Amino acid sequence: MYIGDANVIRCVIFVLCFGYVQNRRKIKVNSATDISDRNSDIYLNSLQLISKYGYKPEQHTVITKDGYLVNSYRIPNRGPPVLLVHGIGDSSDSWLVLGPSKSIAFQLSDLEYDVWIFNARGNKYSKGHVKNLREKEYWDFSYEEMGTQDLPAVIDYILKVTSQPTLSYVGFSQGTAIFFVMCSMKPEYNAKIEHAILLAPIAWITNIQYPFIDILAQNLDALATFFDQIGVYELYPNNVLSNLYHAKVCREDVPENILCKLEYYISYGLRNISNLYPERLPVVASHIPAGVSTKTFVHYFQGYISKRFQRFDYGPERNQELYSSLQPPSYDLSKITAPLSLFCSESDWFSTPKDVDKLVRGLPNVVRYQMFNKSLDFTHLEFVYGSRVNEFVNNDAIGIIGEERFSRIPISGIRRVK
Repeated sequence: MYIGDANVIRCVIFVLCFGYVQNRRKIKVNSATDISDRNSDIYLNSLQLISKYGYKPEQHTVITKDGYLVNSYRIPNRGPPVLLVHGIGDSSDSWLVLGPSKSIAFQLSDLEYDVWIFNARGNKYSKGHVKNLREKEYWDFSYEEMGTQDLPAVIDYILKVTSQPTLSYVGFSQGTAIFFVMCSMKPEYNAKIEHAILLAPIAWITNIQYPFIDILAQNLDALATFFDQIGVYELYPNNVLSNLYHAKVCREDVPENILCKLEYYISYGLRNISNLYPERLPVVASHIPAGVSTKTFVHYFQGYISKRFQRFDYGPERNQELYSSLQPPSYDLSKITAPLSLFCSESDWFSTPKDVDKLVRGLPNVVRYQMFNKSLDFTHLEFVYGSRVNEFVNNDAIGIIGEERFSRIPISGIRRVK
């Protein structure tokens, strides 16, 4: 594709991106939608969802070394601790919105595990700071700080509260990327992980199949400058009207459902929306997105452009000051020694087979590597929100957590599920 006038393209991108961020605040909701029940899961936050289904939640606020207030929710039990970590622009809700029959948080609690659900800085549950920072200062973080600050602080807190030496870890998408960051930059945390189950793992994104990514990548610097100039430091913020709009259009019985199908295909590569548990899709759609920093997106795009899993690129001069090199260093995967089980799919637009294969070759302690065959059409969001999540993910994940042998016996090659 040849672009005759890059400036025109940039302007179009600017308008589209700016309109998306701003117009989410102006969506009108059709009053005919069946959202009048104020106890509907559409309206409930994580604590309320946990309580509604008969569990007793706790809220725990951890202060990171750089002053961010990070909230985690706990479903206490006498068993060993398990930490669940959400994907990009998501929250603890992701592990709860399918209800007790399909949400792994509830399933683990039923088996008497001590369940902890993480919220990264900047999402709707973790927007605090000990200082009264200006907005630009507050949002000056990417996924690296989630891995070097948030995750270690929460893990240390959990182990202290539970008096346990280790915990099991379940991460989805960005929840895997920040795990890699933590264990590579703070390798002492490998010893605190009993076993890590990584769903749709993200490190290299060289082969990502997201539409428009090349156009966006070509204009990354201009986009970043534009957002900075207009004061947009958060993308995809949580917004009540927007969430209710999605709860409306993502119902099966309304003609507007075509809008939901189109959005989920363009955004996530979901070809068959019925794969997202149709009965609960309005609830799922009403809880995402939950907010993410602009800098986080820039960091991912930098990795796409450089074809590396690397630290944030501040430009040659600043890089030299921070890293003692003109280029940002790559994360050293050889330092990630915790036992890992990876779940991937050939139909995933984001965690692609080629990128995951490269990732696995660099990890020293992969116990299990499971790739779902393309014929299953198992896409990115389905690892957490799918109607088939029990048979493809949860049952195996719970089995791995519960069986010591999985963390002791290396499994070579790829197990492909047809």
